[in-house]
Amino acid sequence: MSALTVTVSTTNADSQTTQFTLRRHARYWLDDGSLIVRAQDDIYKVHRTLLHRHSKVLASLSPAEDDSGEGKRTVDGLVVVHIPDELEVRSEDFEALLEHLYHDAPLDGSASFSKIASVLRASSKEQLDFPAIHSIARTRLEEMFPTGPKPAFVSEHAEEALTLAVKHDIPSIRKALYYSIATHSHDCDDETADASSPRRPVLSPDLSARCDALLEQLVAHFTPILFTVATAGHMACTDVLAEKWMPLVIQPALDDNGLCRPLETLERIIGIDWAAEGLCADCVRDKTEEWRNEQRDVWERMDGWLS
Repeated sequence: MSALTVTVSTTNADSQTTQFTLRRHARYWLDDGSLIVRAQDDIYKVHRTLLHRHSKVLASLSPAEDDSGEGKRTVDGLVVVHIPDELEVRSEDFEALLEHLYHDAPLDGSASFSKIASVLRASSKEQLDFPAIHSIARTRLEEMFPTGPKPAFVSEHAEEALTLAVKHDIPSIRKALYYSIATHSHDCDDETADASSPRRPVLSPDLSARCDALLEQLVAHFTPILFTVATAGHMACTDVLAEKWMPLVIQPALDDNGLCRPLETLERIIGIDWAAEGLCADCVRDKTEEWRNEQRDVWERMDGWLS
């Protein structure tokens, strides 16, 4: 069904008339709809009881007045409810919310990040307040991102996901997103980057500053660890580490900004075949556990660095 339009005129206090066009939504203009909802410049003909049952905000909205101020604005004989602009409900977010409500595109395991983000925003208490649906959206978002240390985790949606996790108080995924953005969204010593170009434009200045501060803490903490040659329980194994530390550990870290990414660098150190390099089985086991503890230590310290 192609979208139809409705032209509306408004008159201000100075008797100046302005015309604007509202678009009838192509899918959610239901023949048996009992309520017309306006979100931005789109109007939707939907079922009053369904929306009112889920959202006290929509149930509380008063119908829009017509141009004379003496009656209610109607389309197809139904009153129009205008979602206030100050709620900042995007039309595409409202559409995604309706897709879930009407089971056309429910938030199941196959839902895309953009759909989940849209429903999370629109269903939040700051916007239309659909508590049950908001809870589902939160769960789906949490399932898309790690809740613990995961080396080399990157996502094209990390910046937007962090913004949502902070705004809607989803602490389980915030730390992994902060780490991913701080360590992977840019190279900490990239001399080719244009200094005049803003970094991570999706992030607010506050979140961007927190990511930069986190990166500084990570580098300061990990620098002495990386550049201190590891020792082992046996002298022969310590000699192997001393010989191999520069070519196998330090140099690769310098080549790919591993100093900025302690979880990944430690994972690479663990992945080296140290037995083949000459370490005994006991020392391989002990050093692997030590490096795992270093990863856990970085993860735990991040709580303080982000506070």
